[in-house]
Amino acid sequence: MKIDFIASKSEQFKKLTFYGQSPWLDNISRCMINSGELEKLIRNGVITGITSNPSIFEKAINSEKCGYPEAIKSLLQKNLTPFQIYDAITRDDIKSTALLLKPVYEKSGGRDGFVSIEVAPNIATNVSTSISEAQRIFSLIDEKNVLIKIPATNEGLEVISALISRGINVNATLMFSRNHYIAVSNAYIGGLKKALESGLNLRDIHSVASIFISRVDTYVDKLLNELITDTDTSASAKKENIMNLRGKAAVANSKIIFNEYKETFHGAEFMTLKAKGANMQRLLFASTSTKDPSYYDLKYVEPLIGRNTVSTLPDETIEHIADHGRLSPDTASQELENSNKIIAELSELGIDLDEVGEKLQEDGVKSFENSYDKLLDSIKNISRNI
Repeated sequence: MKIDFIASKSEQFKKLTFYGQSPWLDNISRCMINSGELEKLIRNGVITGITSNPSIFEKAINSEKCGYPEAIKSLLQKNLTPFQIYDAITRDDIKSTALLLKPVYEKSGGRDGFVSIEVAPNIATNVSTSISEAQRIFSLIDEKNVLIKIPATNEGLEVISALISRGINVNATLMFSRNHYIAVSNAYIGGLKKALESGLNLRDIHSVASIFISRVDTYVDKLLNELITDTDTSASAKKENIMNLRGKAAVANSKIIFNEYKETFHGAEFMTLKAKGANMQRLLFASTSTKDPSYYDLKYVEPLIGRNTVSTLPDETIEHIADHGRLSPDTASQELENSNKIIAELSELGIDLDEVGEKLQEDGVKSFENSYDKLLDSIKNISRNI
């Protein structure tokens, strides 16, 4: 990442925060922590939070320049298993990052300055084990500005509600549809009610709900391309209409979810909890990098700026914002009617975004499981070569 260039353009990111959106880095590594690069991005207001996942840690651990082999060697001397090594390394990195972000957390009154860590994907379908693991990780890191990432699957919804009821901060991840969002917000509010009954201070409980964006277009565009191929060559007008829907599903879907978010957290049910100190579960826009090279590189950032939201940004997207970002307030609230029209047109073609969301969530869970397996394999390979 071009740290000095990005830091020199920090007004771009401060503009985002002024508009009510928190820019979080979608990356983490010991290189960035130890080199001072991460601290520089935080100090200059470029980022106000960080997310991680097994894919990110897998890439970091396989980087020869980040010092992980040395850390693994030290941990091997304690006769730890590959999982225990992974657990120790990731908790250590998250702890260090949480400390770097603590000034942001304190200055924002606990609204911002969070870092996320994911419960191991191989236990995601086990509710009781996931709850126990989340409690263990949260307790061992022992920093208030940590979020435990839980996938928004059927089992995950139970875990999310249970953790919130116990006062554990949650990043509900792998949401792709309006149905996913409604289920997650209900789980959060249900957890808050139980926390209140248990006498917990609701002001200390925080959560974000992560809606993934670009993968929706990737999948829907594939379906649209198949429809174009199957459409009779004489039906040129229909083909053109189908082609015009390419690249429009993800932003439209996200704007509809943003509207749902506003209605939920300004509704009577939550306002009752807010009066007792409850925090909004902030909507987080994830998967913001553009996968199709023919699309504008800030396609999933500029139209989705909204108050009390978060946007997670990979390295390249941060560079693009610094270089040529055109940032305006409240763009997520705009063109809701057109967004509904796009979703309706897709439905008429047989493309149901709730069904698409289920497929993408299933694929996302498998992808994180694969990355987790590769991560453990990498630790085993490094261990053999030490």
